Amino acid sequence: MSIDPFEQIKLGEEHTIQKTVSESDVYLYAGIVGDFHPNHVNAVYAEEKLGARVAHGALLPGFVSRCTVELIGPRLNPPGYAAQTFNIKFLSPVFIGDTISVKVAVSRIDRESRKIFMSAEITSQDGRLCAIGDTNIKVLREKVG
Repeated sequence: MSIDPFEQIKLGEEHTIQKTVSESDVYLYAGIVGDFHPNHVNAVYAEEKLGARVAHGALLPGFVSRCTVELIGPRLNPPGYAAQTFNIKFLSPVFIGDTISVKVAVSRIDRESRKIFMSAEITSQDGRLCAIGDTNIKVLREKVG
C-alpha cells in the first residue's frame, strides 16, 4: 500500500524565494491584463506621485503561487492539487528594481477536507513589509481504475 502524498506535508513547513521585479516583468504583466496605468509604465508620472514606478499589486500573488509550488508541488504530483483562495493585503509598494522575498508557511492542515492553508509574507530588500496574506489549496485524490 502506498503512502498518500498529502500525509507528507507538515505544519510549519516554509519556503522563501527571492525575485528582482524588473521593468520587463511589469510590462509583460501590463500587456497580459491590459493595465497600463501610469503608476506602472510612466516614469515621470510615477516619480511625481509615488517616487518611482511600482509593480502591479496583482502581480504579487503570482510570486506567492510560485513559492507554494516550490514548497509542496513536487510532493503532491500525483495526485495534484488545486488553488482555492489567495488573500493579500498590500502594505507598501513594490518598486521596479526591488528584490523581494516571498515566504509561505504551512499554517493549518485539514486532513478531512484535504486542504492545506498557508500564510504568505512579502518583504523588500530593505526589510519593508510589502504584503501579507494567505492561500489555501485542495489536494486531489488519485483516480482509481
